[in-house]
Amino acid sequence: MTEIFIKIKNLNWFYFFTVSFLSFVGVVMIYSATSAMENNIFINHLTKVFLGLAVMTLVSLIEIDFWKKNAFYLYIFFLFLLIWASFYGHIGKGSRRWIEFLGFYIQPSEFMKIAIIMALAKFFDEKQIKDPRDYFFLVLPIFLILLPVGLILKQPDLGTAVIILLFCFFIFYIAGLSWKFFGLIISTMLMITPYIWSLLKNYQKQRILTLFNPENDPLGSGYHIIQSQIAIGSGGFFGKGWREGTQSHLDFLPEKHTDFIFSMLGEEFGFLGTFSVIGLIITITLVTYHISNKFDRDNFKRILGIGIITNFFLAAMINISMVIGILPVVGLPLPLVSYGGSSMLTYFIGFGLILSMDRSSKHNF
Repeated sequence: MTEIFIKIKNLNWFYFFTVSFLSFVGVVMIYSATSAMENNIFINHLTKVFLGLAVMTLVSLIEIDFWKKNAFYLYIFFLFLLIWASFYGHIGKGSRRWIEFLGFYIQPSEFMKIAIIMALAKFFDEKQIKDPRDYFFLVLPIFLILLPVGLILKQPDLGTAVIILLFCFFIFYIAGLSWKFFGLIISTMLMITPYIWSLLKNYQKQRILTLFNPENDPLGSGYHIIQSQIAIGSGGFFGKGWREGTQSHLDFLPEKHTDFIFSMLGEEFGFLGTFSVIGLIITITLVTYHISNKFDRDNFKRILGIGIITNFFLAAMINISMVIGILPVVGLPLPLVSYGGSSMLTYFIGFGLILSMDRSSKHNF
């Protein structure tokens, strides 16, 4: 018992409360977004936030070496769940990506993100790169990435697949690969772009085309972006006030408690509110990079930490860019703020691993 209290004492409480504060910003916004609804979305979200904080605390108290030892086993376990979800899972919003368990719907692709980061961190820790030009060395890690990405695209879930490819690209960079490798990958992607375009579904193509001129179809594919931009712009500097947003509460703004919650934040709390949330995201990101870079001689911890926070930061920036019209709509929630289950829990688990890493740098038990 004394050991547990010592572990709790050595947690990075600034980091813990910064993450918690961002999640409670989400609670406040979810209440505003769903107060007129008859179901219990707010209660469900609040319960999931407290559950997530409890899971984050529990993970932070488990030694990081436990996760390192079992990284590949966790990868295999979540890969099996992902395969099951892709072929036999529950269908929702046109995608087969959920597994029903004890009345809850679990999205394995979200947990697969953490599993991939762990597996790559363990691989590059045990098989350190001696020659950055040895591309044959990368066959196994590329396979570890492309197998789940292919299954996720089958569901289909383009947003999650893109996020995984982006943070894996960054992991390869910090693992020490040469620039020639990245040049080769980029050149290959450019060459196969027409083929990738042919594989996209019609609604995915329409989302990309809508990005360039949403006014072409203001009541169809361009509706989400136009209403989102109106909501953010109408908020001004200080916003209209909590629960006073007209675009959101008069139901002009779609998906206001999930993908477009940042638009609602901008309408109700203005530039000040959106800038504060972006500030929290950047603070969490910078602190995590600082923690991860302390382990310059431990590739597993360094890659794990940077991989987790890159996943978080990319998801946040893509969501914000999406709702202001810089990127096409891809269906990614704003981390810890949007309503969600598996996605939010995955971020809490990731931050728990970061806390465990930081604690391990102070004392070893």
